[in-house]
Amino acid sequence: MKGASVAAPMSAPQAEAAAPAMAPSSDMIDRASVAGAPAPVAVGASGHANANANANGASAVAAAPAEMLDIEAHLNLVVPSVRDARARLHDSANARGATITSDVLQDDGNNPRLLTLTIRVPSGASTEFLNEVERLGDVISRQVIAKDVGREFHDSEIVLHNLERTLARYEEILQKAQTVEETLKIEAELSRIRGEIDRVKGDLRYLSDRVARATVYLVIREPVKVVPQVTPPEPDVAKFFPGVRAVSLSELRGERSTVTAFGGGVAVGAGRGGNVELDALRRDGSHSHGPDVVLLTVGGDVYSDFLGGGQRRFLNPYLGLRAGYARVTGANDFVCGGTIGVELWKSQYATIDTDLRVLGLFGKPGSELGLEPTLGANVAF
Repeated sequence: MKGASVAAPMSAPQAEAAAPAMAPSSDMIDRASVAGAPAPVAVGASGHANANANANGASAVAAAPAEMLDIEAHLNLVVPSVRDARARLHDSANARGATITSDVLQDDGNNPRLLTLTIRVPSGASTEFLNEVERLGDVISRQVIAKDVGREFHDSEIVLHNLERTLARYEEILQKAQTVEETLKIEAELSRIRGEIDRVKGDLRYLSDRVARATVYLVIREPVKVVPQVTPPEPDVAKFFPGVRAVSLSELRGERSTVTAFGGGVAVGAGRGGNVELDALRRDGSHSHGPDVVLLTVGGDVYSDFLGGGQRRFLNPYLGLRAGYARVTGANDFVCGGTIGVELWKSQYATIDTDLRVLGLFGKPGSELGLEPTLGANVAF
């Protein structure tokens, strides 16, 4: 462009600095050189701009404060009453010029109340405010983080200063543009630089606000109320099942003739788990004044898991073992054997069953085998 001077190249110290926070593109530099505009001043990794970069001899931007703290605090508390704590926090925040940016109270009537708050407190009052929060109840957890953002703020100020200087130079060059092409190129650069300036100003406003006010995140809940569990009383369960039985006994005596006896008996015990039975029988055609056979046995039965496990109301099969004493026509015998039976009907209060017992009778006259079918009824006691 006629009448426009070309910007002087950067000095050696400037060229050795780290990459700028917002370095212009090579295309921009080429177009700026064609239009006669200077390249923006580079900002080093240290955050300090070269004071001599100002063509008019102006000094660099004043340094930011030595320490700029962005404070964040996270507290988790248990308090006697969430509603009382909430009211006190609102009063304390208003007294210190703080702003409550989030206030969520959860209470569904069943679980303990839960309150979450986000409060922006002036940094100078943050320590006093946190101490007051901790006095509300028991602190479960506490975390305070203070991040120094002074360097980031200072670097952003330098970038803003350089961008504003570059913007002013492009605006001067725009006044000297002689062709439409030159005008369009410079206006495009002006638009881009203005966007960068707005972005950096937004960053500075954000950092200034973070430094000016601490951010406090609170989670407050009431203690969990332990409700005693009331164990319902156990339903009455019968401990004994007394019953009566109708029995018959066929004595298989080998070469001797088979003898059949009939009679009855009583039983008492804990159901299928175990019981004691006493049976008295008279042989068919006997003329004796008392029983011909007396059986006193103990034993137990188990249900078939495959066939219902004894939970059905009708037809629950079972197997069992028995052993005991037998007195047969005045002789004392030892008796043992097995049982196979089925509960015909069963309820909580009564049972009707039938079974067949195969018994071995062992005594002085000789051993013999007995078959004892029974029909019994038991009631809960």
